[in-house]
Amino acid sequence: MNSTTHDGSVSLDFPSGDSNSKSSQAVLPDPGASNSGLSKSKIFAFAAPATGAFFFYASMFSILPAVYVKHFGLELSAVATVVLLIRLFDGITDPTIGYLADRHREAGGSRKPWVVCGGLGATTACYFLFYPPETVTMTYYLGWSVVYFFMLTVSEVPHMTWGSELTLDYNERATVFGVRYFTASFGSLIFYAMPLLPLYTTSDYTPEVLQDGLKVGVVLTVIGALWAVFHAPGGRVTKSIKGDSFGLFIRTIWENKPFLIYGAATLCMALAYGMWFGLIYFYLDAYLNVTGKVAAIFMIGHLVALVLSPYWLVLIRKTSKAQAWLIGVSIFCSQLVCMFLIEPGTSWWVPALFVTITYISFASNDIAALSTLGDIVDYGRCKFHKDRGATYYAVNSFLFKVGLGVGGGIALSLAGFVGFDPNAVSHNAYQVYGLQLGFIGLPFLLTLLGFTFIIRTPITRRRHQIIQRRIESRMLVS
Repeated sequence: MNSTTHDGSVSLDFPSGDSNSKSSQAVLPDPGASNSGLSKSKIFAFAAPATGAFFFYASMFSILPAVYVKHFGLELSAVATVVLLIRLFDGITDPTIGYLADRHREAGGSRKPWVVCGGLGATTACYFLFYPPETVTMTYYLGWSVVYFFMLTVSEVPHMTWGSELTLDYNERATVFGVRYFTASFGSLIFYAMPLLPLYTTSDYTPEVLQDGLKVGVVLTVIGALWAVFHAPGGRVTKSIKGDSFGLFIRTIWENKPFLIYGAATLCMALAYGMWFGLIYFYLDAYLNVTGKVAAIFMIGHLVALVLSPYWLVLIRKTSKAQAWLIGVSIFCSQLVCMFLIEPGTSWWVPALFVTITYISFASNDIAALSTLGDIVDYGRCKFHKDRGATYYAVNSFLFKVGLGVGGGIALSLAGFVGFDPNAVSHNAYQVYGLQLGFIGLPFLLTLLGFTFIIRTPITRRRHQIIQRRIESRMLVS
């Protein structure tokens, strides 16, 4: 059982039958040392598929819904409905893919085929989303969005789990996910920069930009897949108990208290992020009237966050992953207050500054939070003697995507409810209030709630060293 300490954090224990229980009393390794010998080229090879994946993913929440409303004639309420329905679908597919990927891995399989097949499948779905017919219906948008997110799950869940299997070292795991964040952000940066090319007569996101982007995304996806398959290490797995059952499956999730705390934090932050992503384009384009600068704002935000991302690794080494995550959440919360103070007519560089700060804060989630989940996966391996790595990442992915989708759907529905029209020249106070409630007010409250869960994250650097020593004796080279 886990217990709660006097300061509110969760203490950890392990089965008394663990043959390596004495290791917790042994001299622990230097937390800054690397025990897997991962070279930078191998880490980048592992992370390469994220470039193509996030090139397409960049458009799915903040750009594509707006394009379907502005250029393809879908109603705002219809787009919001699609976003919500997709998240219900994820409730079935994410845990299923995670479970199947773990069974395949336990049988001696590799994570690589999942990453490659999922990436190619998601790219195919993007072809139909970026090249829709002349008459677009909600059913068409929903159908291909479902295909896209299903194939994204097939790729992303095994890829994140694969990253946690490359190393057990506390700091080196953060580096792995830091590089993954770098390659993913680089893909997003390429997408956001496309409207600024001299090929286009406008710097807005148009169907033409999406269609040209498809070709770029295909190239990035194929290069990333080939690099990962032929150069990235397969990772290492642990010996697991034989057999499985539904009861054991549920117990490894429900009795993993660190994972439950982490999941609650993830859901709160995903809801807040979903609302922000759902309305950021409309907030900049239709409310603050910086239409011609939206692409530049997104590009600057991604570029600065990309350049500063190594400093999150420095912060983790000096403090911890939980503290780095808390700092990122605090930064996001602060910029919401600042965005509330900006009024239409303000110079475009002011919202650009705060959007950039927001993207800097997002890096803490992709680096500190995701590598923390790898540590929680290690705890589950140690406690239950069963490798549920992909399952944990799948459930977390489901919670995050549900939060993004539900948050985005609520925010879009709220804007539609108050009559906010993205094509209108001006908006009344009631419409602005509804927009700001969905974009700033509710995300602020959800961020504060998420903060209370993150601060209780129990896997500290010291505790993970104990977990690491116990797992290393059962580690197999893949």
